[in-house]
Amino acid sequence: MLGKEIYKQMKEDGLVPAAISINEKKERNNRVVLTDTIPILQQMLGVFQSKNVIQSFRLGDKNDDVRTANNIFDSYDDEDLRDGLAVDCLISLFRPATLKSSLQITGEGSRFMPEFIGTTIAAMWKEELGLTRVVAYETYFVDEEYRPNPKDYFPNEQLIQYTIKP
Repeated sequence: MLGKEIYKQMKEDGLVPAAISINEKKERNNRVVLTDTIPILQQMLGVFQSKNVIQSFRLGDKNDDVRTANNIFDSYDDEDLRDGLAVDCLISLFRPATLKSSLQITGEGSRFMPEFIGTTIAAMWKEELGLTRVVAYETYFVDEEYRPNPKDYFPNEQLIQYTIKP
């Protein structure tokens, strides 16, 4: 899996921090919670941004002032995962380098999509949270401006909707 290898390499290169310290992990019986992964997520996306893979990013829904950025997850989400419930979240990637190729290939009906940020984030959550199931996600292409003619569709955002299951 490409995302798993990219995440592994990012960790080996010291580009992303550990979710929690080794001592804290021992105190919690090797349990990492979803809120612990927010700094890793922000650092990963920052690396992709610094390498010009994406222009910028947003964590959470743009219409929700509370659950964005550092507050994309809270203790209720940690409890939901612990209790066996799924947690959903949104991540927006603005002007990703693969946007035009993704649109072209998707438009041709191929099942392949040249997208690796989504898989890398999914691999991070799976590894850090010790999940046995796949972290599912859907990708949407967003054009912020409404145009009545469907041929005038010029998306600049890749919206990724994740469902994290324990």
